Amino acid sequence: MGWIMELNFKRLIDIKDVDEWKKAYTQEIEKLDQLYQEEERIYYKLYAQGEQDPRLDDIQRIKHEWMTNEFSKTNLSYWKEILQDDPVWHRRLHVFLTKMTEEEVDSHPELVEIQKRLQSNLMESTFIVNGNEYNLGTVHSTIMENPNRELRRQLLLESKRIGRENEGLFRTLIQKRNELAKGHGHVNYYFFRCNLKELDIEAYITEMDILLEKSADSSSYWDKRIKERFGWETIHQSDQYYSTFNFQQLQTRSFDSNRMKEALSDAANSLGVLLRQLPVSIEGLEIPYGGFCININPKEIKLVFNKRDSYSVFLSGIHEMGHAIDGHYSSFQYPELYRFYSSIAAEGVAELFQTIITDQSFLLKNFDIQDEEYTQIEEADHLLNLNMVKMNHYYSLVEYEMYKKPERSFEEVAAECYRHVFGFEGETFHPASEMFYVENPAFFQDYNFALSIRDMIRSKFKIKSPYGKVDVFQELLEKYIEPNQLYTWQERVERLCGEPHTFSSLQETLNGRKIFNT
Repeated sequence: MGWIMELNFKRLIDIKDVDEWKKAYTQEIEKLDQLYQEEERIYYKLYAQGEQDPRLDDIQRIKHEWMTNEFSKTNLSYWKEILQDDPVWHRRLHVFLTKMTEEEVDSHPELVEIQKRLQSNLMESTFIVNGNEYNLGTVHSTIMENPNRELRRQLLLESKRIGRENEGLFRTLIQKRNELAKGHGHVNYYFFRCNLKELDIEAYITEMDILLEKSADSSSYWDKRIKERFGWETIHQSDQYYSTFNFQQLQTRSFDSNRMKEALSDAANSLGVLLRQLPVSIEGLEIPYGGFCININPKEIKLVFNKRDSYSVFLSGIHEMGHAIDGHYSSFQYPELYRFYSSIAAEGVAELFQTIITDQSFLLKNFDIQDEEYTQIEEADHLLNLNMVKMNHYYSLVEYEMYKKPERSFEEVAAECYRHVFGFEGETFHPASEMFYVENPAFFQDYNFALSIRDMIRSKFKIKSPYGKVDVFQELLEKYIEPNQLYTWQERVERLCGEPHTFSSLQETLNGRKIFNT
């Protein structure tokens, strides 16, 4: 713990010589990054093994102290101005100051207290349905996979009850976030967070409305087929994920989770990467979601997948491998550019890798797949793309509206947004039961930006997936992954694709369905 005691950005204030200041700043950034690495290791133990560590509170207190220090912020802003003609140093300081601004709001003691109370309420909530005990985590996984529609409906209703019980506290959280964001000159907290991500949220919502309007034929096609396939009159929110992942009954014997490491190794090998030589630990655990990856540093990466036999688990596993490869090859030369990464850029890499699970060469090599099953996977892939764009937009739109008018009934907001995105009435969730809104605010739209980046890359290089495309992978490394936050996510997209970011390639994917014989 000695190095933590030495963390002292204040010493930079008295340094006048530019070279001496740069050296001292670099030393402090490296020490601060060690603190973040320790925090990531604790989160890994929490998510993978359920281990609570009281040290987490100490780390968050220390981070808050240094990341919200006004003297340090003023000093860093001064040097950012002085070094404006040095693009690397100017960018380093911009990224760090952006993170300080985020921390100043998100680690505000009053806000943290409200958030902890809400997290505790949601994590500890349990209920019994049909003799079985559920929590909100198992509700999510059950709604995704369980064929019992009435059970899925009951679980949604129970989670709505929990949401209603916590609506007041959730509203307090939103209002406090808005209050703090307004202190930084933003209309509300959602605009504040999107500004830090270097994206225009209102332009995004307009783009999504256009995209969904142009995809209306695809939506009608799939809505009709889903209703016919399952015998439903309408599609409720508790049906969306289930119908997306289970429209095709792919043989689970082909997708044995014990073969995950072998499949991931083949995917990596096809790019000229030996997975066994990467500092990545890969574990299959019983978790209530598909998987996760924690990039502690480029030489210490944790990948966990759900130890369950299904196509969707392999989809998640390959997605997380994309995060692992991104985390390993991203430059660590400037720790703040590695640590304070763009979630949009990172998800873009993961979504690109996820397409490997639909690549015919990969499937034939790794699984016992017949021609008719591959046709089903192609169908399932189009449905997945369409519905995930709609679900991501739905969740982001609900959140956007709540921050705009936090006094409204959140259930009404959820119902209105469902009609807007899906075009019909349906039973919807209660936003106060959604842990993602509490722990990862203003994040859902990042997935749709990532999908659009994925399709820009596929269009640029005329590929379906990166599987076996060593040259494409090398260019991805050089122009997009390795620089990390040295450039904005938009600049990295343009460096790689040769044009500014656009949703047009994603639009083509959503419209490009084949009419399959049914």
